[in-house]
Amino acid sequence: MLLRNFLNSYFGFNKQQRNGLYVLCSISLFLLIVRLVYPLLITPDSIQLANIALVEEEIDAKRSYALESKNNYETAGTLFPFDPNTITKGDLIKLGLKERTAETFVKFRNRGFIFKQKEDLQKIYGISPKLYSKLEPYILIKNTNAVSNKKENSEKKNSVSKKLELNSADSLALLELQGVGPGYAKRILKYRTLLGGFNSITQVKEIYGMSDELYELIAAQCTINPSFIKKININTVDFKTLNKHPYIDYELTKRIFTLKKNGKFTEENIDAAIEDDELIRKIKPYLEY
Repeated sequence: MLLRNFLNSYFGFNKQQRNGLYVLCSISLFLLIVRLVYPLLITPDSIQLANIALVEEEIDAKRSYALESKNNYETAGTLFPFDPNTITKGDLIKLGLKERTAETFVKFRNRGFIFKQKEDLQKIYGISPKLYSKLEPYILIKNTNAVSNKKENSEKKNSVSKKLELNSADSLALLELQGVGPGYAKRILKYRTLLGGFNSITQVKEIYGMSDELYELIAAQCTINPSFIKKININTVDFKTLNKHPYIDYELTKRIFTLKKNGKFTEENIDAAIEDDELIRKIKPYLEY
């Protein structure tokens, strides 16, 4: 009797608690039945399924196209022995070169470049290491000595007329210079753009990484035409553009703009703003008023 009273006191439920428990169990059972039965009663929209199928089909098609394109690119072209000094544009395209690369190849050769060794093909912009490795076994260079000797003799006879004008030269022309590779050609063009053009061949010394030996080589092969220089109108130029010039630092730009408030600059009074005879000599060819 005592045990029963003890259990009822601690583990028993009164009538209100039992009713609440019955309601909770009923709700839980209802939710479980709904969860099990609901998927059997709902049919997916056929249009949505069709759209999903179309999307999946399109994805598969794109993957197949990408794979096919990759395979076609890797196997494109018919390989055959060729001499880079005589091959035509059409045959270059047959080998697998893009039309633009083939045009660059022929243009490079027409400027007088002679392929003396297989590795010379890597100087052509657009021929990747992968493409070169594919072509390398088929490169056959013939009789370059006669052509080379003829070219050298012609250059000796016309050394002045054959010099490269540095302000109008493009990257292909620069690559023909002895000692100049793609890296230095890019630096020369970049510095020429920053300056607005070269006024003197000695400015080549200012290019980053330029050694005395390479400068002497370039100076012997090039001429400068200052008429190609793009000048800056000192009275209309904005602060940012003027400050970009290699010879004009931030402090000088600020001083010039401060003095501009007092009136326009002329070729005579610009000297007062620069205040450095050597700098005046370097900057003046790039200014107009």
